Amino acid sequence: MLFPMKSYVDAYTALKDPQDNRWNVKEREALKQLKMFGVRQPVSMLLATYQHFFESDRSSFTRILLSVLVVSFRYNVICSLLTSDQEKIYNDIARNISKGDYTHYSQVEEALRRIYPDDAQFKGSFAEKELKTTTSRNKKVVRYLLFEIEKQRSGKKFDAESATYNLEHVLPENPSESWNYIDEAKQNRLIYRLGNMTPLETKPNRDIGNAGYEVERSVFEESDFAITQAIAQHYDTWDEQKIESRQKQLAKIAASIWRIEFGN
Repeated sequence: MLFPMKSYVDAYTALKDPQDNRWNVKEREALKQLKMFGVRQPVSMLLATYQHFFESDRSSFTRILLSVLVVSFRYNVICSLLTSDQEKIYNDIARNISKGDYTHYSQVEEALRRIYPDDAQFKGSFAEKELKTTTSRNKKVVRYLLFEIEKQRSGKKFDAESATYNLEHVLPENPSESWNYIDEAKQNRLIYRLGNMTPLETKPNRDIGNAGYEVERSVFEESDFAITQAIAQHYDTWDEQKIESRQKQLAKIAASIWRIEFGN
């Protein structure tokens, strides 16, 4: 079944625009995150999915879209695996959908398993991940993932795009002399580790500046963010070991959020 050019252009344009009024809340959020991740590999598959499921089986379309989001987060954002291998599999899936070989979301999800890093691989990569928040894209990605982890832990949904909140680097981007107990070369390796970053209200974030951990800890205790409070509650000092410990904990939570329940 051929995709008429007008319909193709319409679907392509809509998939690039999370604010298009045809999307429901879940679809809009998924497309927004995919745009933020900057992934292009799933386009052909998403076009085929739209053509064959959007009108006839909307719930399957939504579920497949959410699965692509999970794969993109695991494969592209955290594990940074080869996109050429991934693109080939997406294109294979697109062909099978277009030919009518895949008629249910479960078949598509099973095919996606080939590019779905399992929990061991995902947690291992997450535990070592560094994202330099000196770029706008990385800053948005880190805010997104930390706010999602916060929602999982506390049940509270904070607006990741709100200027009310900032991204706090516990070991600051420009450390003061208070941090001299950590070797300078090591500091450079630790600042942008995921375990070293946490959400914080904007005013206290500004007030802290590049102060030492004791000052930060007293502020973290008063934060509305459970994952930020937890730093103050569980760590009396802050160094490489503490950053690695926290990052492994975040990895476990992340694996429970960004996951596909195959066969369900």
